[in-house]
Amino acid sequence: MNPTEPNRAHIPAPVPLDPRLAAAASFVRDGSVIADIGTDHAYLPIALLLEGRIPFAVASDVNEGPLMRAKANAEKYGAAERMRFVRSDGLASLEPERDGVRDICVCGMGGELIARIVGASDYTRIPGVRLILQPMSSPEELRRFLDAAGYAILDERLCEAAGKRYACLLAAYDGLVRESTPASLLLGARNIEKKEPLFRPFAEGWLRRVETKIAGRRAGGLDTAEAEEVRDEILSILEETP
Repeated sequence: MNPTEPNRAHIPAPVPLDPRLAAAASFVRDGSVIADIGTDHAYLPIALLLEGRIPFAVASDVNEGPLMRAKANAEKYGAAERMRFVRSDGLASLEPERDGVRDICVCGMGGELIARIVGASDYTRIPGVRLILQPMSSPEELRRFLDAAGYAILDERLCEAAGKRYACLLAAYDGLVRESTPASLLLGARNIEKKEPLFRPFAEGWLRRVETKIAGRRAGGLDTAEAEEVRDEILSILEETP
């Protein structure tokens, strides 16, 4: 080995981003300072820093254990000097204006918790700030909140991880109140428009859940009209899906 070359045995392997985090990373603007809320291992900000796509990142978590893991990983990959680590419940203790944060990532939580985090911070409503949100459950509750609270869903991207399909949302505040159809709350209007290759299995998965709900309500002698309306809307969308 040429003695002037680095010893590659000591260079860490690329940071592993699963499809969910890769989808989130695709929405981050080049040159933006990001805040990664609920960072856990900090893989998302570290990967973006190593790729040279962002100059700085703030990583936060409500618990000390994940924050310690995040710091250890950042040191392992040589990214710690370009990061700030904050223990915080959502954005409450983050001071995002201090670092000029422009892209806020909240990934890997339930939709209702993400909605609470976004709604609790005035910073999410500043012009030019964008939200990258990846709910693991209850995406309809997150979309319903964004509609009612004046956040526009600019784009969505579907991904598949561990045999399950998820949506990653890109949103920004514009103050306009919207109202989505029941199926759009489940599937995402942008996903319905784009019909990416994953869209059909994604929509079919939701159809099965709705049909299970109908069957359960029928067995319990409960009204199924609302669930049947959602089912019929999804079926109509699937008829127009390749």
